[in-house]
Amino acid sequence: MRRLVTLFAALGVLLWLPLLAGAQAGQEGGQDDRGYLQAYLEDSLSGAGRKVRITGFAGALSARATIEELTIADDEGVWLTLRGAVLDWNRSALLLGRLEINELSASEILIPRQPNMPESIPDPEAAGFSLPQLPVSIDIASIKAARVVLGETLLGEAAEVRLQGRSICTSRAPVWWMISLRISPWRLMA
Repeated sequence: MRRLVTLFAALGVLLWLPLLAGAQAGQEGGQDDRGYLQAYLEDSLSGAGRKVRITGFAGALSARATIEELTIADDEGVWLTLRGAVLDWNRSALLLGRLEINELSASEILIPRQPNMPESIPDPEAAGFSLPQLPVSIDIASIKAARVVLGETLLGEAAEVRLQGRSICTSRAPVWWMISLRISPWRLMA
């Protein structure tokens, strides 16, 4: 079964390569040209009451993808800004049924307020929480954010923190997920 999952993962990657190559070539045409992959990501992540905008996306075919800036906005404006995002990963590990991420980082994360939530969201107590069965194990060796700015409405007082940690999730039953984060206060902003 594991070999079958690995085979399908490899085939999926091979099927996406022509699209990713087209996206990378389209991005080299100029800054106003979003490129196919960037447009696809923005359109897929955006929805009713949510607008996602990505600028400076590079490295779609490499083991190190970067985004200069990613913003998420609702009807009141931007509520999340991510700057200097990096995804450094081992692509060949997918063939072995593992997602190995060496670095998942951002130089700056700004969260000035909570997002507006649509009124049609179901009650969180309606269903119990359980970890999904994943087709691959996930290992994120380093999660980092050099500067996280939290708005006053989130904690009652504006704050800046640093974030550092790692995460591991197995694909075998029983599924378990370990997340280790260290949040270092930088300063409270009065």
